[in-house]
Amino acid sequence: MNPHTDPLSELVDWLGLRGRMDLHCLFGEDWAAPHEAIGPWRAPFHIVLRGRCELWLPESRTLVPLEEGSLVILPRGSAHVLRTAGLQGEGRAIRLRTGELLDLKTNLKRPEKADTDILCGEFEFPGRRRSVLLEALPEPMVIAFADRPGFAWLEGLVRLMAEEIAQQRAGAGAIVAQLSGTLFTLAVRAHLETKPELTGVLGLMASPRLAPGLRAMLTQPQEPWTVASLAERCHLSRATFAREFTRRVGTGPLEFLTTLRMELASRLLAQGGQGAQDTASIAEAVGYRSEAAFNRAFARHAGITPGRFRRAGAGKMEP
Repeated sequence: MNPHTDPLSELVDWLGLRGRMDLHCLFGEDWAAPHEAIGPWRAPFHIVLRGRCELWLPESRTLVPLEEGSLVILPRGSAHVLRTAGLQGEGRAIRLRTGELLDLKTNLKRPEKADTDILCGEFEFPGRRRSVLLEALPEPMVIAFADRPGFAWLEGLVRLMAEEIAQQRAGAGAIVAQLSGTLFTLAVRAHLETKPELTGVLGLMASPRLAPGLRAMLTQPQEPWTVASLAERCHLSRATFAREFTRRVGTGPLEFLTTLRMELASRLLAQGGQGAQDTASIAEAVGYRSEAAFNRAFARHAGITPGRFRRAGAGKMEP
């Protein structure tokens, strides 16, 4: 663990995030584009470059208006529909055209006349059994960046991606894929800056009083932390620290620490190649002196032993 890494960077690194852009949508009037559920470890995203539309989540019966210059991410991959605002019925037929860089969906004979321009992609988090970061994000997470001067950096990234897609110059595919991964971290950071009442690990990040405790857990998970020693890091009494931590997260500090340790262990177990650690080394890295005790804790967390988890392969794990 790098002691100078901030909590968001550390948790994103644990996700093993892969991002990609795979669809360009150009729509005229009266359209509806349904998307099936793909979660929990795949998260679709949509960027409204031009026009406006609405997002409908049938399971939660949530309707969200989306303005031009908005990014929407569904961290848990819920089924959803993007559509013309106020549309009644199915709308005009949408055709799919295969493209060199991105496929195109449109309901127009001349897509260049479109009123609505949307880029669609997906984030993947392979080999996950749990992520405290994903669990803390709302479904959906909407970032309206066009009208916020403070989010010029996010808008700049989106415009760069759109320009690469439009120009299709050499290396555009690799550039867009790499920027798609960056987009996730920037979106979470923007969410942190716009939502003062946060829960879970985001609530800890946003709390100046509790953040030092979170940072200690992430950078030194092998240490024999107690509630008292974590409270000391935060310059709080044991009782005050435990109370505020539980109010923010919903669980006690040591229970949360165990979850973080098991999440890190999943990441280390999923790493293949010559640099892969053995189970005993991973147990020690996440604070267990006994490999047997680590095996029991991991099985309770993941429903599978560390050995079976590793043999299954990160990219083949079931949720």
